[in-house]
Amino acid sequence: MAQEALLAEISSLRSQAEQTVSDIEQARLSLLTQQQSLRQQVSQYGAKRIELLGQELQARGLTWCTRCSEVIAEDETELMFVEGKEYYSCGYENSCYGYRDFAGLHRACPSCREQAADKHGQRGPYDSLAKAQSSFYAFRVEEREDGYYARKFGNWMKLEPTSCEFSGPSFQLVERLTQEWGLPPKIEVVSEGFNREKLVIHE
Repeated sequence: MAQEALLAEISSLRSQAEQTVSDIEQARLSLLTQQQSLRQQVSQYGAKRIELLGQELQARGLTWCTRCSEVIAEDETELMFVEGKEYYSCGYENSCYGYRDFAGLHRACPSCREQAADKHGQRGPYDSLAKAQSSFYAFRVEEREDGYYARKFGNWMKLEPTSCEFSGPSFQLVERLTQEWGLPPKIEVVSEGFNREKLVIHE
């Protein structure tokens, strides 16, 4: 009889252990889901915060130069398309290098337009090993109903949509303006060891 009672107790403890493992797994999955939800909420908060900043800039008749990130009056900007080839290096002690194409539409301030005009047409020395050279071109742009057109060497040429996306405001600009104008502060999730995350509000 004592043996039956002991077997029953062992069986009960096993069942309890299995249930505990099941509860732990459910709690772990729930925690992972909540952590993912937290990160999504913080990401959405950040996107809405930038959207609010854009509305505030518009209400003040301001925008930012997508070349230098300076805040200027919207009516002082002009569209400008820049393209060319730039030198880059990488690897240990910059042991690898090459040249890559660049192209992009910008909403430029007067200073950046002047600098671009001064650099327009410049080409670096020819690299016989890479069989390439750096170059820079800047063209004025018109926005039409069917897209953006750049004035290239005497002809209006429609720009590819993939080259016509403006860059968003820089991190430094967002933080400076939101602080100056009393807009909602930045929040972020910081990991503090195994499965521990902290919400940091930069007020």
